[in-house]
Amino acid sequence: MIFLANRANLDRRTLLTRIHNRFQTQVPDEDSPIKHVWYQTSTGNKVGVRVTVTTDAFLGTSDPADEAELQISFDFPQTHSYDFYMIQWVESDRELMVGWHQDETHADLGECHFQIDYQGETVQRAAAEFLDVHPLNVVDRRLDDLVAVLDALMWGDNAPVLPTEAIR
Repeated sequence: MIFLANRANLDRRTLLTRIHNRFQTQVPDEDSPIKHVWYQTSTGNKVGVRVTVTTDAFLGTSDPADEAELQISFDFPQTHSYDFYMIQWVESDRELMVGWHQDETHADLGECHFQIDYQGETVQRAAAEFLDVHPLNVVDRRLDDLVAVLDALMWGDNAPVLPTEAIR
């Protein structure tokens, strides 16, 4: 669509609809790792997209969790010259969250950081590559990176950790 090619005219509602539709088209396929897609809402407004996936099929490897959830949200604050987003992998059974946050928090790490939460605590946070590309390209790149990140995830002292060289 021409409208989406111009980032200046892109709004959150249009972007989230595009992301939702992209995943939703994969649901009817029985071989797809995508099992369920829905909008996260707040006071009736779309604020994110949630996607339930079968982990083995999504990752192409075995994973201790049978299912996980992708959580994707974007914002385009007028106060900043870059887009905000959160792209996270959440395994409820293990109380594990792995993901990228490009926002105004943790300024000491730059515009974007990678974070691992485990059992309700942040166990790792590090600077990550700042992506200043179209938001749909950000989703593609981060989902590509996610498989490698989860594959490199190690467990030490009963908590997950990612080697610094694996953080993108």
